[in-house]
Amino acid sequence: MSTPMHASNPMCVSGMAALAWEVPDEIAMYARTGTDLVGLPTAKAAAFGVSRLAELLDRHGLGLGYLVQPFAAHPEDQEGWTRQLAALAAAVRDAHRLGAGVVYLTSGPSGHLDWERAADLFAARISPVVQLARSLRVGLAVENTMSLRSDISFTHTARDAFALAERANMGVCLDLYCCWQERGLAELVAAQREQIAIVQVSDFVLGTSSFPSRWVPGDADLPMQQLLAEVLRAGYDGIVDAELIGPAIEDEGAESALTRSVAWMRSQIASVKRQDQNRR
Repeated sequence: MSTPMHASNPMCVSGMAALAWEVPDEIAMYARTGTDLVGLPTAKAAAFGVSRLAELLDRHGLGLGYLVQPFAAHPEDQEGWTRQLAALAAAVRDAHRLGAGVVYLTSGPSGHLDWERAADLFAARISPVVQLARSLRVGLAVENTMSLRSDISFTHTARDAFALAERANMGVCLDLYCCWQERGLAELVAAQREQIAIVQVSDFVLGTSSFPSRWVPGDADLPMQQLLAEVLRAGYDGIVDAELIGPAIEDEGAESALTRSVAWMRSQIASVKRQDQNRR
């Protein structure tokens, strides 16, 4: 399967909003949102079947933007690491067959290791899969997460995600929801633009203490319009992905929330391009 060609900054929607949906209904729903691409958990894609998924995506005129594979094995759990590395290698092969350019993952927990030792161990362990991905022309990317998710990650800032990615010869899935207040973010993005494989957007109501709780971008309190504009003005032309999950999305319904998110992303990207053209 070959992924449909799109202009710069193709729109993507994350499968996090429809985790409980049956895959045929899920993909049909995504097609109605107006998105270009979809992103799916590796386990869900594999369980459905790669050939069946390829046919389904083709039927609905969609491409697969990425597969996502969270890491959760403790650093001392060698068997757990062996299993998750095998799953990641399988995901890379599936992404190649499906025409997806990226598999992104979380770093896994650090256990009792300090950041540097955890990062060195991660880079050493993942190296064979990085080489496999390179041979198949599939990018691997590590995601920045909230510190609340220390069960699956030790990269809790964009700066740390870029540092780990550099150690491991990978890219970065930059989740703006998780780093919106980070000091020097615009300058960091401008300096590391080539490492960014995916940019994720969503929103958050300040004061919310239950998680996961994401809102449609533009609905709540984060300066997501400014954040996305800074990334785009740094020259980023890759996937922009709406990752939505939580009570607000469930109350509205995944299709409505994702449809509005796609419209918001298209509007923001078009606005930045118009402003840049007017300045020339």
